Amino acid sequence: MKPVEALNRLTEIGFGYCVSRTLVTGCELGVFDQLGKGPATIEELSGRLGIQPQVCRRLLMALRQLGLVERDGDPFGNSELGSFCTSQSPLGALARGADPFYHMFEFLTDAAREMSPRWQQALGASSADVFGALYADPDRLRSFAALMNSLSIPQGQVIAERFDFTPYRCVMDVAGGPGAIAVEIGRRYPHLWGIIMDMPPVCQVAEEHIQANGLSGRFTTAPADLFAGPYPSGADVLVLGYILHDWSDENCRKILRNCFQALPAGGALLVCERAFHNDFSPPTTHAAMLDMAMLVVCESGARERTENEYRALLEAAGFGNVELMRLEAPRDLIIARKA
Repeated sequence: MKPVEALNRLTEIGFGYCVSRTLVTGCELGVFDQLGKGPATIEELSGRLGIQPQVCRRLLMALRQLGLVERDGDPFGNSELGSFCTSQSPLGALARGADPFYHMFEFLTDAAREMSPRWQQALGASSADVFGALYADPDRLRSFAALMNSLSIPQGQVIAERFDFTPYRCVMDVAGGPGAIAVEIGRRYPHLWGIIMDMPPVCQVAEEHIQANGLSGRFTTAPADLFAGPYPSGADVLVLGYILHDWSDENCRKILRNCFQALPAGGALLVCERAFHNDFSPPTTHAAMLDMAMLVVCESGARERTENEYRALLEAAGFGNVELMRLEAPRDLIIARKA
């Protein structure tokens, strides 16, 4: 590789944070919401956003380079991708979801040295303090729930397409947050009943999401502790979506034992995680970066795992017939059954 080629690639990698902040700035200023109303010139848009025309031009050119806006003569408009960044889009919260994790990533080097999360260093508070305050503030909790839905709605749609829920009668989303995965499954399979299990404040938000999707007659919520259990009974298929990668092997074993006890014979557990290859290589760049995020956000021992590591955890909990279904989505599906 020539030095100039290395320079180009390393510049792209090293200044990658500029890309994410440009996206977030476009969202926070309302660029995508305004262009969602129709194309606008730089002068028109700068007036609506309350920024200088020169700054507006520079921002729009950067967003155009990223494929988020398009230009037809003088007017700019949202690209097909940019249309997913409006506040009305189910994915809109994802484009706004950098904080507080963005600040914690500043201390990735310290997390690597000490193998511990960076809540105190980045935010001056423990994770328990941060989430305690989050659960106590309904507006902040709903905002965080919107981010969780952005991550989970398309994933739930893919799972509903790829896994046959016809033989089952009730799905439970374990620590399901607002319940987007289970709700999307329920929308596709009208015979299914559903339970969203989480902490009491989160269950209230999940009830709102259930009602908004017209599933109040079939879906409900149930508070339960992820580790202490017991989990609610009655479901014959459980979903763990982006849960196990947050925890050490010891805590994963507790969660999986609770899942095993909650399921009837013949029940299925769907673990929704991106499985690394068994040589520990990540299947995508996003998966590799998510593994780095586990270092700064989660407890020591939390990580993205290989297919074999997930298989070993599941079999130790009593599950059998474990199979991996690769999905065209940020997460795969690891299916395990209770004999």
